[in-house]
Amino acid sequence: MNPPSTPITFEAIRSDLPPVRQEHGLRQQIQDRWKQTGHKLIVLDDDPTGVQTVHDVYVITDWSKEWIRQGLADDRHVLYILTNTRSYQPEKAAEINREIMYNLVEAAQEMAIDFSVISRGDSTLRGHYPLEVQVLQNELSREAGWEFDGHLIIPAFMEGGRYTINDTHYLLDGDTLVPVHETEFARDVVFGFSNAHLPSWVIEKGGADASDPIQTISLADIREGGVVRVHSKLLATHGNAPIIVNAASYEDLDILSVALIRAMEMGKRFLFRTAASFVKSFAGIEDRPFLTAREMMSATGQNHGGLIIVGSHTKKTTEQLQELISRFQIQTIEIRVAELLDEASRKGELARVRDQVEEAMASGQDTVMYTSREVVTAKDKSDNLTISQTISNSLAEVVSSLRVTPKFIVAKGGITSSDIATKGLAIKKAKVLGQAAPGIPVWLTGSEAHLPHTPYIVFPGNVGNRSTLAEIIGTIKI
Repeated sequence: MNPPSTPITFEAIRSDLPPVRQEHGLRQQIQDRWKQTGHKLIVLDDDPTGVQTVHDVYVITDWSKEWIRQGLADDRHVLYILTNTRSYQPEKAAEINREIMYNLVEAAQEMAIDFSVISRGDSTLRGHYPLEVQVLQNELSREAGWEFDGHLIIPAFMEGGRYTINDTHYLLDGDTLVPVHETEFARDVVFGFSNAHLPSWVIEKGGADASDPIQTISLADIREGGVVRVHSKLLATHGNAPIIVNAASYEDLDILSVALIRAMEMGKRFLFRTAASFVKSFAGIEDRPFLTAREMMSATGQNHGGLIIVGSHTKKTTEQLQELISRFQIQTIEIRVAELLDEASRKGELARVRDQVEEAMASGQDTVMYTSREVVTAKDKSDNLTISQTISNSLAEVVSSLRVTPKFIVAKGGITSSDIATKGLAIKKAKVLGQAAPGIPVWLTGSEAHLPHTPYIVFPGNVGNRSTLAEIIGTIKI
């Protein structure tokens, strides 16, 4: 059940937990193991923000066999496939997952590559769960003959202050831990929910029946029992049952990852529904410093202004936009959403915005293009998705028509950043350079892209504090 609605600080709850278990060198052990075995970790990312913890890996946006082969041929043991399924209706999301699994199994079998699949979802519990996990299970059973012992649910995201403690998922707001069912994300018009207590959330979403026991791996299991106890619990799983994983530090995830690898070596097979932090741990990817201003600027567009695109309507995003505008002299161009949703005025509105953006960037002005802040909603969930898609597609259309290369590009919001990547920039394969700030990844567009070799900063709608966007732009301006 959900915890009482009483504010609690992170320090207060942390003082009641077992101390973090310090086992040095686990990340390197994990990385070495994957390199020795040649096993690949395939991460299906339901929006482009899932690479927000990793660096020096590739993400592909085209899941045809040709591009999957290219991704598998790389000597790296991690490959991200951007699905953007969070922006689609359930039927379309299922279709995408099925198509990817069919092509992936065929390509991997031809290349004699073994792999595991991670369904990367939102750290605030939004997305198509359990649908995507069920589709993966069914397709891999049919195409590869695999049976799964469990699917691990790991929404902890350290960089964004999301922690799972006592089976409840929290968001850190300042010094206070807020159960996620009390946040604006739980009121999402498409993926809303009422439980932060994860076993209850699984039942609410249809991932288990109320009578089914749901296994959990507690912080006591991880911190007191270590790899041995977690490994033992993993060996006892069967039937692709949901397994809730508590985690409040990367050390917790590293112990889990080692235990998982040992269980897999004994024949156990798992699926994963996780936030971004787990991938970094399970892949054995070490930390690296945040990117410098030079690493986030395009050589081609260095004399032009940068472009910031804001589509997300979360309260956090609006505050960040206001802080950016108040702190810097920056050209602001508002896209009037009502004009976009009216077929008669849409074309003219897009032309107006594109011309103003090009003129500002060509003169060297950093420019923010943002949607009007009034949220337009409908009564039906599918209609709300359609509205979101129309707005996001419009932003991408502006980018695809640009004839001026910006110094850098920032896209704010998950659906927005995906459509900018795939439709606006026509990216097929990009390299993840690293992060601009905690949880904010930077891609380098490929040679095939519109605006090639341009740093593309993917800024999630639910990450950072009020000043984070302004601080990133300030770093590049220095």
